[in-house]
Amino acid sequence: PDVKVEMDVLSLNIRKILISHGGSVPLASLVHCYNADFDPLDVEVADDGKHGVPLEHLLQAVKGIVVNTGATGIKKIEEATPENLGVKQSDLVGPPPALAGQLITFTREIVDMLKTIPGCKLAFYKFIPRYHHHFGKQCRVADYGYTKLKDLLESLPHVIQIIGEGAKTFITLAHKAQVRRFTNDLLKMLKNQPEKQFLLSSFSLVFEKTFFKPLSIYDYGVCHLTDILTDIPENTIFTEDVNEATKSDTMISVFRRDQTQEEVMRTRGFAKEVVELLRHSPDLSICFNKFIPAYHQHFGRQCRVGSYGMTKLIELFEAIPDTVEIREDGEERMVQLTKDKMIWVVGEQVECVVKTSRARCVALVELEEEYQKMFGHLMPLGRMGVGRVEEAVELLQSWVRVVNGKEGKMVVTVDRGFIRTMASNVRRLLVEQDEGHMDLGDFIEKMATRFGSHIEVEMLTRDLSYLVEVKGDKVFLTALQLCARDIEVVL
Repeated sequence: PDVKVEMDVLSLNIRKILISHGGSVPLASLVHCYNADFDPLDVEVADDGKHGVPLEHLLQAVKGIVVNTGATGIKKIEEATPENLGVKQSDLVGPPPALAGQLITFTREIVDMLKTIPGCKLAFYKFIPRYHHHFGKQCRVADYGYTKLKDLLESLPHVIQIIGEGAKTFITLAHKAQVRRFTNDLLKMLKNQPEKQFLLSSFSLVFEKTFFKPLSIYDYGVCHLTDILTDIPENTIFTEDVNEATKSDTMISVFRRDQTQEEVMRTRGFAKEVVELLRHSPDLSICFNKFIPAYHQHFGRQCRVGSYGMTKLIELFEAIPDTVEIREDGEERMVQLTKDKMIWVVGEQVECVVKTSRARCVALVELEEEYQKMFGHLMPLGRMGVGRVEEAVELLQSWVRVVNGKEGKMVVTVDRGFIRTMASNVRRLLVEQDEGHMDLGDFIEKMATRFGSHIEVEMLTRDLSYLVEVKGDKVFLTALQLCARDIEVVL
């Protein structure tokens, strides 16, 4: 029957029943024995998977007990011992190599199909027609090396659990499979949050926003959310009790192991390597699944995420959000440079195109063609958020400029040495001010009298935006530069 019960209560009471019954209880009489000794189980009349969880499935999650089928076909609950937990020879050998790939695909198909059904529970006799309806193809048991469907499903105990008996035999996802599925869904929910964390009390709301459907905890094979949270593998999530006004709550966040200083330095080096790798890719992006082999081919060594204090490649990318971002492209995930890094890379590439031309300048109308000749692909205008080459050059003012020549508009390189000198003089002048800012008029006058340099507001906002901010009629050092000045004073 479908029941509603907390796992802690069920686990404790089942152990007491086994002790009082000599270590073994027939599954068919468990409800009667349970109700006689403890508060009656909340048994649901409706068997639709929307109001409870099969008791036999919950028993699979109780540690220290096992449900075994005897020689007569009667299922019994027993204490787990080395004898009744004996590993079958077939489990050790596994499927034939020729069938392993097909079985893995079949396993994924079952999970995909069952998770669309309320309670992830399907009557055994409905499996074949449901499979045919869901995937549009026949389920041929012989293709997987079996003659009976039941034998095939029983060979997948890590994914499938067969519960009930006779006409009331059902197929459902095993508890371990449900925990894996819940863990993946929870991580997806967390990663959709700006700070990768949320309160337990808002779980249902976050779930609905992420998956566009209301949460039914029974679909994960438990009656209460806390029951499955306790089974999530270690080092996956981090929970912390917090007090919100009058009530206490729990904050759930993605588990992060603090990186060592050496790992932090390696991660910074990895960010530079990612830029180096992606700058050679069209559209400055690469398919997530192709990153590892591309890295190996380009640098001649393996990319070992453990060296950076991570366990997954996606975590390593998330540690460098100012360098790359992950976007969904249909069913594929793409690793791409952030807009700032992309502009930096394209700026250097366009600068290279102009510098290598004979006249050290390129006609604006020919720039895209010359770029394609050198790099083998078009400029990623769409990724840069522009539609024309002229607009792209406007974004690359730190590397190239458009000037009017005899033959029309020409693209020339910027004198980077001049900009560096101006940046040094601007910083020196503003650092000397107590508040780190000056009136714009006084600033321009001081730059002219002290350094002999005429500086324009356009240059401040275009080339020195990392150094200063122009607000109204004042020039300010950025917050980072003010912090650097204070550190210099201390040292």
